[in-house]
Parts: sequence; structure tokens; C-alpha cells
Amino acid sequence: MEYCDISKIVIEPTKKDVVYKLVTDKHYAGTWTASSNMYAVYYDCGEHQFFSGKELKLIGVVLYGNPVGFRVVKSICEEFTDDDVLELKRLWIEDGYGKNVESYVISQTLKMLKNDSPQTKVVISYADPGANHKGIIYRASNWLYQGNDIGMGDAYMYRYPNTDNWLSDRAIGEQLGTNGLRGVLQKVPDMEYRKKLRKHRYIYFLCSKKEKKRLIKELKHPLVDYD
Repeated sequence: MEYCDISKIVIEPTKKDVVYKLVTDKHYAGTWTASSNMYAVYYDCGEHQFFSGKELKLIGVVLYGNPVGFRVVKSICEEFTDDDVLELKRLWIEDGYGKNVESYVISQTLKMLKNDSPQTKVVISYADPGANHKGIIYRASNWLYQGNDIGMGDAYMYRYPNTDNWLSDRAIGEQLGTNGLRGVLQKVPDMEYRKKLRKHRYIYFLCSKKEKKRLIKELKHPLVDYD
């Protein structure tokens, strides 16, 4: 696949009603997630055939929001509060627009976050090995790696009886009001389940170089080399 023509990529802040269906239909998680900073990704198709101005095709979405749970924030650095941390929660780009388009879009939205969320010091994201993700796009856009042994305890994937699709613990929690194994089985005794593989965690610093250098020394989980 050829590289993306980045001159044709347009990224704009957006609202939930613009990208909700795209996320729930196209992203592998299949669910929406609470987000504070949302960006729509468009492809410039050139001058519109019937109207003045450019024709923009919606080809992707990036969602950032607060990590779920106080423990996640504190697992990064003890001094952090919710205001210091955002998580890249959803990324989806339509296939066929170049092999570097995802890393380019991530890099550009991180630059936008510096203005849109100036209080944020770091952004974290996870690569899910259960979905065959290793985090190549994060490495290509200069994130730092913290390994895949950072855990808040065991987590599970679930599948309702006589269905084909496995659902994340987060999706089940939204449906049943609980995502712990015992609670789920109390509500749906025949629910199938399997333990999730631990995700790879990546971190990107939005703060100054001086503060970044200090915070790296304060991280609860040290940086590790890419394997």
C-alpha cells in the first residue's frame, strides 16, 4: 500500500452525533465511550460537483476522554489527577487511504489537544492483543512503551449463549450494570467467558520537555524497550 497523501487529510473537532454511528458500526469494540475531545477525519475529494467549495468525505474518527477509574490515573503517576490524563479511547480510519494515515492522524490530534486540553500532561492508550493489535501505530508516532504487565486485576471477554460475538467487559458492564465475573454469571448463568490478554500500554507526554523529563522518573511503571 502506498503512503497517504496527507495534504488531502482534514481533521476537525466534532460532536457525538456526527461520529456516533461510525464508532458503533465500525470500531471493533462496537460501543460508544464517554469522550471529552472528539475529532472527525475527512478526505478532501476536490471541488464539489454541484456546490461551491470542497467535498469532504468522512473516513475516520478519534476519541479522547478520561480513563475509566481513579486507579488507572494513579497507576501512571501518584501525583496525577483526572485533569492530568487523557486516554485515546477510539481510533478508526477507513481502509485504503495509505499505510501511514493512522499514525499521521494520531500525531495531528495530539498537537490539537495541546490547545484544546491545555491542562493535560499525558495521554495513554492501549493495544489489545486479543484483537491482534501490538501498537505499531503508536511506535510510528513516537509514543513511549510501558509493557503489557500493567493490570488492575483479571478481566474477561463475554459471549451470550447461542451468539457469535465476544463482547468486552466494558460493553457487558454497560448492558448488565456489572462486568465482574461473579456478577455477570449471577445475571446470565449460561454466559460464556474467557480471560482477556493483558493490553500493551503506551504513553505520550504533552507537557514541556523539562516536565516530561521529571515525570518519566516518577512513573510507577518504567518505560521499556519495544520488543
